Amino acid sequence: MKKNILFIGFGDIAKRVCHIINEDKYQLHAISRGNRRSDIENYEEWDWLSSEIPKLDTTEFDSIIFIPKPSSFDEEGYDKGFIYSSANVFKLSSELSFKKFITISSTRVYGKNKSGISKESDPLKEDDFRSKALINYEKNQIKNYGSDLIILRFAGLYESISQRNFVNHLHRNNAAKIIQFFIENEFNSDEHQIFNCSEDRNDQQSNISNSKLKKLGFIFNEYD
Repeated sequence: MKKNILFIGFGDIAKRVCHIINEDKYQLHAISRGNRRSDIENYEEWDWLSSEIPKLDTTEFDSIIFIPKPSSFDEEGYDKGFIYSSANVFKLSSELSFKKFITISSTRVYGKNKSGISKESDPLKEDDFRSKALINYEKNQIKNYGSDLIILRFAGLYESISQRNFVNHLHRNNAAKIIQFFIENEFNSDEHQIFNCSEDRNDQQSNISNSKLKKLGFIFNEYD
């Protein structure tokens, strides 16, 4: 029997996951705020900023993957995109059965101006409205999902080398591959887990440690 996987936020990264995951083992479901047609069969349109909670035909899932984004790039947009949306998603997930809740966050939680190498256990830094919203979002997710939660902190996403202008960066294909990795593998834990998702840099300028993720066995693809 196939395992049901639910994506909440079906944009570019989720579509890339769908292209690489084993469809013989997993039945994919998607929820998106947009009204565009999805290339998977089980698709539901839902604005997670609304007060209405959708009724899904399927209620039992192996993994739920939440990929939020700001509704705009000001303070209100970050609060809506991460804090308000995740509160509504929690209302939805409370009506569902699942084993893993994978939530996407950002390495911005370490602050805009970082010093040293940041590990998952390091203190977080609220130095602007973006990092503040992300930190509150993570805190709420930990409270809501406990040991079922996996937080993936993505570095700046890029697709071509010309876009790789972040100190810490992550190719969009590697982002999809990381999500696939956590869908397909079991990592039993008594508490929530957090992983930095940032690629190695040849110039040694990265200030985000990815050692915890690589110790699990994940291998980044290299892009020149």
